[in-house]
Amino acid sequence: MVALPIGETPAAAAPPAPRRRFTARFSSGHLVMVVAGLLGMVLALAALRDDPGGVEVAVATHEIRAGEAVHAGDFRTERVQATGRVLDSFVRIRDLRRLHGQIAVATITAGDPVFRRELRPRAARSGLRAMSIPIDPSRAVGGRLAAGDRIDVLFTGDREVSIIVRDASVLAVDAKGRAGIGETTSPFTVTIAVDARQSQLLAAAIADGDISIARTTGARSSEGTRPQPLERAGAAGATAR
Repeated sequence: MVALPIGETPAAAAPPAPRRRFTARFSSGHLVMVVAGLLGMVLALAALRDDPGGVEVAVATHEIRAGEAVHAGDFRTERVQATGRVLDSFVRIRDLRRLHGQIAVATITAGDPVFRRELRPRAARSGLRAMSIPIDPSRAVGGRLAAGDRIDVLFTGDREVSIIVRDASVLAVDAKGRAGIGETTSPFTVTIAVDARQSQLLAAAIADGDISIARTTGARSSEGTRPQPLERAGAAGATAR
């Protein structure tokens, strides 16, 4: 045992250096990177499992001319691989049932993929046209109309009132205001299905500006109703009073 000089004490042993905690070395930034990597791997595996060879899109089996209606037999399927935005522009095979009966607005060559912009819904059933009527709601059953309703369109001229469109199907109702250049300022628009002659009569009546709409859903047809002279209508009203 070594003797120490009087008054001196043995030096205290240096404490061991503290160990760095694992969490200190593994920061939150590292954790985020690991989680992001795992998530990306999971999504990639899911995509490969669900779509190992691309996505099925519609391809024309023969030439489809502009103006023709399309049917399921007009297409076959091919797989393509592309980014999401590009894929969204194609007609997917899962969409064909919904697109049945739509009209090609451009000629599609046999063997070409079909793009969504090349197909449009019919204007109306049975080869009819879609035409919009700008009208004040007070002249259209107070605006209480909806797609699927049936209506008559009446025109009041200088001498008589007549039904110019009978039992037309309402395709859409738009109650939003419009004030753009070339657009009507009417807050209410009704779109109906008409034939060629009815579209001419309706255009003339809209230009004159004196039309009314009668809701005929569930009512008897007005077929055979003759124009009513305004003088007679006034006399009938006086008699009723």
